[in-house]
Amino acid sequence: MQEGFHGLALIFTGICILAFILSSAFPDLSGQFILVSDRVAERPWTIVTHIFMHADLRHLYFNMFALALFGSILEKYIGSRKFLIVFFATGLASSAADLLFYEATLGASGAVFGLLGCLTIIRPRQIVLALGVPMYVMAAAVIWVLLDLTGMFYPDNVAHAAHLFGMGCGMAIGAVLRGKHKEPAKTKVKEAEISDKELDDWEEKYMKRH
Repeated sequence: MQEGFHGLALIFTGICILAFILSSAFPDLSGQFILVSDRVAERPWTIVTHIFMHADLRHLYFNMFALALFGSILEKYIGSRKFLIVFFATGLASSAADLLFYEATLGASGAVFGLLGCLTIIRPRQIVLALGVPMYVMAAAVIWVLLDLTGMFYPDNVAHAAHLFGMGCGMAIGAVLRGKHKEPAKTKVKEAEISDKELDDWEEKYMKRH
């Protein structure tokens, strides 16, 4: 396990769940933490706080599953300090997309896609569960990028641009970190070589002749 692993992905998952419970109990208060583009100058903290807010249980469930899974795997490889940098850097990158493309947003998916992007560069052959199927993380990244690119042309209530910005930022950070966190090279076990003399000696000692 990577030195400095403190389970931050799971801690952030817990914070998001707690924030969802509180926002459900106090909906008027929760509005102060959602990112609204034309009010960001008045509420600059929302650039970060909206990452921990979620609209409903389905939104929360899928983001938390991905955060706990991809986040914990990445944190294991790069350590908690670098994980923290990746999480907030990609979260802020996705916030930039939110401000450019959307009126109001909330959710951790931009940061989650950032973690996925970083993991894709560092460990492209890491097996993960994506869309209910075990696959290489690089394959999962390609699928989600294609889905989000398609979503940009068919607008819905998903912030596809934030996903793409987050993943792009995560991949860029992954490219910087890759040199220090390379995938271990596979080593081949050298086959033992037995000389003819050793074989003759073994036969003479252990083989019984009839």
